[in-house]
Amino acid sequence: MITQSELKELVRMDTQGHKVVSLYLNTDLTQHAKGERKLALKKPIESLTADRADLQRVTQFFDREYDWQSRGIALFVCTPRKLWREVRLAVPVPDYASVDAKPNVRPISDLLDEYESYAVALVDRNHARFFAIRLGEIEEFAYELPATPGRHKQGGWSAARYQRRIEAHALQNLKQAARLVNDFFKSQECAWLLLAGTKDTLAQFRDLLPKSLRDRVAGEFAMDLNASAHQVLDKARQIQEHVEREREIAQVEQLHTVARKKQLTATLGLADTLSALMEKKVYTLIAASDYRASGAVCGHCGYLAAQKLAACPLCGNAMQPVEGAVDLAVRRAIELGSRVELVRGPAATKLKKLGGIGALLRY
Repeated sequence: MITQSELKELVRMDTQGHKVVSLYLNTDLTQHAKGERKLALKKPIESLTADRADLQRVTQFFDREYDWQSRGIALFVCTPRKLWREVRLAVPVPDYASVDAKPNVRPISDLLDEYESYAVALVDRNHARFFAIRLGEIEEFAYELPATPGRHKQGGWSAARYQRRIEAHALQNLKQAARLVNDFFKSQECAWLLLAGTKDTLAQFRDLLPKSLRDRVAGEFAMDLNASAHQVLDKARQIQEHVEREREIAQVEQLHTVARKKQLTATLGLADTLSALMEKKVYTLIAASDYRASGAVCGHCGYLAAQKLAACPLCGNAMQPVEGAVDLAVRRAIELGSRVELVRGPAATKLKKLGGIGALLRY
């Protein structure tokens, strides 16, 4: 797994002028033979103009070290800077390779956006099972709460008082679980929370969450407390996909609405969006996941432009044409701490009609 914080550290690293090899390979052996995947690796490797030591290290890794257990892998290599970062993925990734001044993280950013990090709280009166779901993988953290006393079998005043004790104890357990899931949600850098359990327990548990966390609840589902992590993942993924598509449509609608106003707090199209990005105004960068565009970049100061300029308008140095202007925009947004949303489906179709890319601005 890789978190957004780790991704930011990766793109902000100082390469001191050395080039970085970024390699993505689909290693899903349920769909491809290992020999076919090894052959597929040669084409991007041979096309790269990179440090020979970097390419030898990559080839050696796949020949001798990689266990081919993950469905996809990303490598970032820069031998002079002692950079070797491998990210094993539980989901396939398109084959891709590049050599640049910084790691090319757009494919991973795309995956992190599609498979946003979710926390799942599976609770009852005695137990709390928390799960972190990221990039198609699930990791469990279990908490045992103090056991609730059993029901009193005899009637009368003492039985009623004993029952109240049981209810009070159960409530304390749920309050503790609410505190624990709030801490868990923050520590795992999750974007959304799903609640699981019985209907009655969830109604009570939801009300005990802090308002800030209730606002991040994306859905609820019935689930037996003894369910396997795989069962939790399957159910959670169904909700994730629905939530993600609905949220993307809402984001593009918001972008379009704001861009039509005259307050200049949103952009549409590559030229205006890159301009806002260079001015560090972008709060959220939104692009269709399959949108590609060419442009130009200054090798001295990193200025990005949609058109192929001869000289950089900031420092006067020569501008170099680039095919992956959108990839560079995504990387710059991550470096600046801006949010990045790469949309698919109906949302992507609409956004491409509006220019393929846009941004909501800080001011």
